[in-house]
Amino acid sequence: MEFEGLDLKNSSSIPIRDYVEQPSAVVSRLAHGWEFHSATLLAPGEERTMVRDPVSAIPAAVAGRLSPLRLWVVPYIECLPDGDVVRMEKPAGNTHTAVWEETPKGLQVVLACREVNAHDTGFELLGATAELLEGRLLPKENERYRQLIERELAEKVPGEIDQDALEMKKKFEQARAGRRKEPTLDTYLAQAFSATLAEYMHGLWHDVEIRTGPAHLPVPAIRRRLELMTSLFPPNQGYRVFDDNFTEEAKGEETSSKTAL
Repeated sequence: MEFEGLDLKNSSSIPIRDYVEQPSAVVSRLAHGWEFHSATLLAPGEERTMVRDPVSAIPAAVAGRLSPLRLWVVPYIECLPDGDVVRMEKPAGNTHTAVWEETPKGLQVVLACREVNAHDTGFELLGATAELLEGRLLPKENERYRQLIERELAEKVPGEIDQDALEMKKKFEQARAGRRKEPTLDTYLAQAFSATLAEYMHGLWHDVEIRTGPAHLPVPAIRRRLELMTSLFPPNQGYRVFDDNFTEEAKGEETSSKTAL
């Protein structure tokens, strides 16, 4: 990897901001006009799974709101008191799997790929995309999602789309009952939206596992959320979120089923 003014191979660490502001010698083109550069050699299958396939599955309505965007794949991202840094060697401290910076040239998303399988790196990409999009929602989009979540809360729908959203939901319900001050409904909405959009794009990318049980949303609730995502951010041509097996008949099942969402 060649940089003007920076030599990653001979540096113990490079601050994220310095890293993404350097012009790279080799940049690949991705779907949506996005760009990609890797600090480490990737096998074709790794590159496809980490970056190319998940990016292609991102709806154009999502990608267009984040463009221009460049993806950077690096070995490790270390969390330091003064800020995150890129490292070639495994750091001793805490690490991130994805971080991003907004620069005059656009969004810069950095993904760590060492000691993470290619699929999980691809999902981290989708998760970062969802979080970035959540901060750019239009008021009418945010209101439609708020109405859906308020319906779930009124109906006492159990579970959530992932573990982080579930923990935030539990904390919000405690706050609403007066047992704690935070989080607010808006905080829970942001977490639930990002998790739902990431899972929606995950289902566009490939078949995924739908798990049911107390910690997970019932299938009808999942379907309502994904139908809203489909309405707000339609799949690209050739992609679909539902298959014929994804029906409300799975409600209450304790086993997992594989389906295209």
